[in-house]
Amino acid sequence: MLKTSTAVALRQHEIPFFAPSIGEAEIEAVVETLRSGWLTTGPKVRQFEEAFGRRVGARHALATSSATAALHLALEAAGVGPGDEVLVPTLTFASTGEVVVHRGAKPVLVDCNPQTLNMDPDDARRKVTRRTKAVMPVHYGGQPCDMDPVLDLARRHGLKVIEDAAHALPARYGDQHIGTIGDVTCFSFYANKTITTGEGGMLTTNDDQIAERVRIMRLHGISKDAWKRFSAEGSWYYEIHGAGYKYNMTDMQAALGIHQLARCDEFWAARQRIAERYDAGLADLAEVVTPWTELNVQHAWHLYVIQLQLDRLRIDRNRFIELLNQAGIGVSVHYLPLHMHPYYRDTFGYRPQDSPNARDAYYRIISLPIYPKLADEQVDFVVETLARIVAENRKVNSIAVCRTGGDGDGRRKPVPNGLDRNDPGLAAAPAAGEVGCARGAEVAEPAASPRMPGLPVRATKRTFDIMMSAAGLLVLSPLFAAVAVLIKLTSRGPVFFLQERVGRGMRPFRIIKFRTMIQGAHKMGRLVTAGKDPRITPLGYFLRRMKIDELPQLINVLKGDMSFVGPRPEVAKFVELYREDFAQLLVVRPGITDLASLKYRHEADILGRSADPERTYVERVLPEKIALSKQYVARASLWLDLKLILATLLRLVY
Repeated sequence: MLKTSTAVALRQHEIPFFAPSIGEAEIEAVVETLRSGWLTTGPKVRQFEEAFGRRVGARHALATSSATAALHLALEAAGVGPGDEVLVPTLTFASTGEVVVHRGAKPVLVDCNPQTLNMDPDDARRKVTRRTKAVMPVHYGGQPCDMDPVLDLARRHGLKVIEDAAHALPARYGDQHIGTIGDVTCFSFYANKTITTGEGGMLTTNDDQIAERVRIMRLHGISKDAWKRFSAEGSWYYEIHGAGYKYNMTDMQAALGIHQLARCDEFWAARQRIAERYDAGLADLAEVVTPWTELNVQHAWHLYVIQLQLDRLRIDRNRFIELLNQAGIGVSVHYLPLHMHPYYRDTFGYRPQDSPNARDAYYRIISLPIYPKLADEQVDFVVETLARIVAENRKVNSIAVCRTGGDGDGRRKPVPNGLDRNDPGLAAAPAAGEVGCARGAEVAEPAASPRMPGLPVRATKRTFDIMMSAAGLLVLSPLFAAVAVLIKLTSRGPVFFLQERVGRGMRPFRIIKFRTMIQGAHKMGRLVTAGKDPRITPLGYFLRRMKIDELPQLINVLKGDMSFVGPRPEVAKFVELYREDFAQLLVVRPGITDLASLKYRHEADILGRSADPERTYVERVLPEKIALSKQYVARASLWLDLKLILATLLRLVY
């Protein structure tokens, strides 16, 4: 770290929030285009489009004057018009919502996931109506949105998926490049983006009809290849097929873009390196939460957004930014949520409390400098300055609680343990000032410690468990019989799978499930299931997908081994790795469902994307599940149980 006084820092370290990376090759290409005489849309644009399409793997890539123009054209091609609704994340730039308004439709603003700050698919699902025509996820900061539930929502309701990927080049979701997942994807080449053409955008799609419509409407509705009318290939004659727009890119911009695109991987590697340096440098600051990165994505790192733990500081976010600026560091805020702007409040009646996660995040977020030209010593200066400001403004007696843990790939990521204060039964999210710890880190008491619920809660909960499990076993007995017959007919082995788990008071018990694996599977490798596990039978896949394999746990509930709601019981091997944590959790009976079960309902799919699923489970997934379970135990009540049971049933339906 640099050891300079603040006064010297003010003179020596002027770090802008962004600086473009333009090389001599780009400058020469633009000059060559100027000398060619072809300045507007022409062969360079076509070359740029073809190269970009190859880069992301899209059948069609259409250059536009901006990402805003691309989004507008996408909505027009999707048939969005007056009276329609479009699901739009509230934590986004103005253009994402404005283009919906320009089509005469209503932007229905969706709250964010408090970890990734991307659109919350569950909140989007709750806001679908018969008028909903499209959903427009934004890949916030360069991290892909959780697209699987978005695509599932679109399929169920017949919606078009239009991705705002202004931040997301080059990003990947699983093994797919962003640009090939939804119906349409729109990229930005604004001056501060991961590659730039000064201004400009690109629309990608694999839909031939959408591509044809966009191609026409981006230049006054004139028939295809209108630009050729000024070349030897073209004709003076043209026809207008719609009331189009002036949204075309110029060859001067494209000449710059071609060379920037060729350096895309170079730029990304630099951004990745800077993000890792920030992660490492800020890891010990409990007052600063570094960006959460999902396991199955490649983050483009357009933005590096920290969140302040304001309950540990004597100053607010705005004052924190002032102090950074005084030290010569340019930062920004992305963004004031749309539902908090006067226009959306006055026009559509939105209130600040309508999207509580985005509202709360707004008051804590700061975007730090991140761009290829940023040197290591500049990153270190930013880190040193953040640490100094924190040290000078830390609340007295503030408890330093660690919040990061290894995920097996060298990155350090937050392990949140909070939940949405406004709806603790339906959303898992970090509450302000509440953070968790991974194994091996320095542990302090969390803000809300697990405790044994009072006697009235325990008695009511147990009565409910006995009555409902008995009724469930009686009503479901025909299904039990049918499943038992199918298991015996389709594979060798017993009907039920019995496995020792750790229960209340750290005492072992045998959990009961329908068998979904081949006989002897427990001797064939890891304790976790991941992806298309060859040990699972064809019937087993169906039973797991529908959660039917869990139904025999009603017997465990009736016996008193388990409850309907509580921390999921683990095998002894995993409990020993986090023994102190489980000792706190298992003051209550383990359960069939809880907050962690809802968040990780597709756990096998997540682990299937990892090269070492068991390690990923132990080092990344399990700490978060423990943290979420602690929050449940700290707030246990019959009302919360009912909400979690309802949320679980809704997940099965949707």
